[in-house]
Amino acid sequence: MALAGCSVLPGLGSESAPTVTATATPTPAAAPVTAQEVASVLEDYVKRNNAANKAVSDKLLAGYEGGSSLAIDKAGYASVRKLGGRQAAYQPFGYTEPVHTVPVGPEGRWFLTTTHWKGKSETAKEPTYLLFTRDGESWKQVYAPDVFEGKAAELPEIVADASGTAEEVAHSDTAGLMMSPAAFAKSYAAHLVNKGTAASRTRFAADRLTTGAASNRVKMKEYAKVVESARPATAYPSYALRTADGGALAFTTLQRTIRYDVHQGPGRKYVFQKNNGFLRGKFYTYMKSTALIQVVAHIPPKTAEPAQVEVLGSYSGIISGSGR
Repeated sequence: MALAGCSVLPGLGSESAPTVTATATPTPAAAPVTAQEVASVLEDYVKRNNAANKAVSDKLLAGYEGGSSLAIDKAGYASVRKLGGRQAAYQPFGYTEPVHTVPVGPEGRWFLTTTHWKGKSETAKEPTYLLFTRDGESWKQVYAPDVFEGKAAELPEIVADASGTAEEVAHSDTAGLMMSPAAFAKSYAAHLVNKGTAASRTRFAADRLTTGAASNRVKMKEYAKVVESARPATAYPSYALRTADGGALAFTTLQRTIRYDVHQGPGRKYVFQKNNGFLRGKFYTYMKSTALIQVVAHIPPKTAEPAQVEVLGSYSGIISGSGR
């Protein structure tokens, strides 16, 4: 019988595998207050990150990551091992031109670094946001969304003084904002899987995640019935900073599940996921995956015209999968 299939699924970042529990709530501690201290945190993070990636070591990974970053990357390591073990040709990386921002607010145990990924022979055109929180005696990276292509010039300015100190925005805060960070997470999760109301959809600018998901639904109609769900992944804390326009730069994690039930008929159809150790081969009956998606978004002030929330970047990975 003739085979038909599709290998391109929505644009998730790192490919990864089965579930991981959330990290514990960080122990209260003072945020770093000097440029030297935050620079030291980033330098240590890069060294540990490269060592863990080369060894594909969960233990090393957990020493410098927490939250949804740890869940995504630990699953990614599991996938790499399933696909062939250690990365023998691994090339170390670093970051260039970092800018650090330290919030002042009720949490007071985190800071944000805006920087560019730098490899052996190339440097990313778009920046990466690295968000670190205090966990006992150490700092751990808990968010690492990459800004979407072409968005670097549009990033909102964060309100900060000469020392890099900025104003934290609480997750449920609606003061002066079009919506609170919490309301954004809930509404955007529905929007991502095409389940928001028509009125709600107008509150979001087009972005790569939602347009890619919509394109995938259309493309996959020929091969399978697609059923999606998404929700805020509340096990992983969200963070936000005040922006110069009176809005907020918000970081949150979503959990999305997609199931493909393959259309049965005289011509055998199938679906498959590229480069994932826990979804290997072709699936002729169904394929199901769950992913964590970190997003960074600009929530405009209430007075903004046009008033639309814009998702600026993401980092994501499949954390579980099954099928037959």
